Amino acid sequence: MIARQIMQKQLITVLPSSTVHEAALKMKEHAVGSVLIVEEGWKLKGILTDRDITMAVAADAKDPKITCTCDIMTTDPITINSDADIDSALRIMKRANIRRLPVTENGKLVGLLSSTDLAAEMKEQFNQFFGLEEAFAKH
Repeated sequence: MIARQIMQKQLITVLPSSTVHEAALKMKEHAVGSVLIVEEGWKLKGILTDRDITMAVAADAKDPKITCTCDIMTTDPITINSDADIDSALRIMKRANIRRLPVTENGKLVGLLSSTDLAAEMKEQFNQFFGLEEAFAKH
């Protein structure tokens, strides 16, 4: 299984010049915990998570209506190529202690892998395996 097969393709994005308030509204509207910060041509500049907002805005008493996403986003996030295998994605996420991994093709953002996506895929694979085991046991 490769990243392209299970990545989220409907990406929630904002511009680097967007305010944290605008980004938070998008997160709320789409019920997600992060937005990807992109420039023209789907060039990934950063990622902004709900935790980033909590730590950099709420904890420091910054005004989210005037604070720019570019001021608090994680710049140059770790990415993975769309044809990379899922084991590689898991190793990268574990090593970097991240739950979201942007997926690229030829330097262009094309998707997002989350720990939830990977867990769901692994659960499906385990279910298929145990289904085969049950079928063999009955014969």
